[in-house]
Amino acid sequence: MSDHSPVLRAAAARPHTPAYAFEPTAALGWKSIGLDGLGCFLRSVEAVLMGHGYGGREIAQGLALPLDLVRRGEWYGPMSDFPACTVRWHLTGIGEGARQWPLIAEKLDTGTPVVLMPDGYHWPGDKYEGREHFHHHMVLAHRLDERGLHVLDVDAPAAEGYRRTLTVDSELREACSRVALVEDIAPPRARPAEEAADALIPASLPALAEDIAELRAFHSRVWPGGPLPALVAAGIDVLVLGDIQPQLFLFGHALADAGQESVRRVSQAALTAAARAQKLGLLMLGLHRFQAEGVYAVAHEEIPLLADSLEGLLNEMHRWNGSERPSAVETDGARITRRLLGETQWCFGAGKPLENLENFTRG
Repeated sequence: MSDHSPVLRAAAARPHTPAYAFEPTAALGWKSIGLDGLGCFLRSVEAVLMGHGYGGREIAQGLALPLDLVRRGEWYGPMSDFPACTVRWHLTGIGEGARQWPLIAEKLDTGTPVVLMPDGYHWPGDKYEGREHFHHHMVLAHRLDERGLHVLDVDAPAAEGYRRTLTVDSELREACSRVALVEDIAPPRARPAEEAADALIPASLPALAEDIAELRAFHSRVWPGGPLPALVAAGIDVLVLGDIQPQLFLFGHALADAGQESVRRVSQAALTAAARAQKLGLLMLGLHRFQAEGVYAVAHEEIPLLADSLEGLLNEMHRWNGSERPSAVETDGARITRRLLGETQWCFGAGKPLENLENFTRG
């Protein structure tokens, strides 16, 4: 750590900065595991907001967006623009992670936490260490001192406060190829649930109808239940637990405790769908341990169950809106397939091409 002694001297002299922690009792919907409702990325963002005085209601409304479960566009990384803050990514290629270290040290010196999506090949203790350049997890780095780099990690032992302290060496620096900064943090503000409903529900109606159709087409046409390549299966759990579940979870909590029954019904339907998505995602995670393509068919019938749950949410949103549901959307599943393959490439494609992923279906 001698090469960072100026950082350590400055850290000792700077004024008090917010304490950052993973606190299940204070976090939004964290009952038994960090993946209850939010993924590792949003748990990190949540911890930053809590350090700036946010409570549960402010976090839900500050991170909730109109539903778009199969997001459009070419960016396949995590959501980056929220009502409460903006997350700005700094990315390098394989073998260039050490270039990010001065930025990390500078931010930690000023008391600014940093979200890391490390390259598992170089990250100490990662299951892919020395094997694959996979970016499959995120942590929140919040302090740098003579002991090392202090991070919050939902996979760290609960008894240790979900904390790890990592020795800073060339491998750790090289792992830091993806860095995110939580910026433009707005003052916490809790709105009435009815106000949040006005902002979220109308904009969600057309996208959710399309997303339901995409899920059903994926189930029946794109992946009819045959063997599924392990990397694509890993992409599914990233998409479901890192994107679909959190959107529904935040949407539901943003509308919770409403005075209007119609808003409460939408909130409960969203949380029910979020729980359904969690079942699919955790099932995929559990099946990964077998490392066999054929086992993933066990999860196939969870997809229409998730779509059914989303149908219930869509019905409640139209009831709130006083509108009738339009005719069912026709789709071939191309959007969700593109989204899935993009997520797979984002997390598991660095350093090597993922050839022929688009031909993964096997009837």
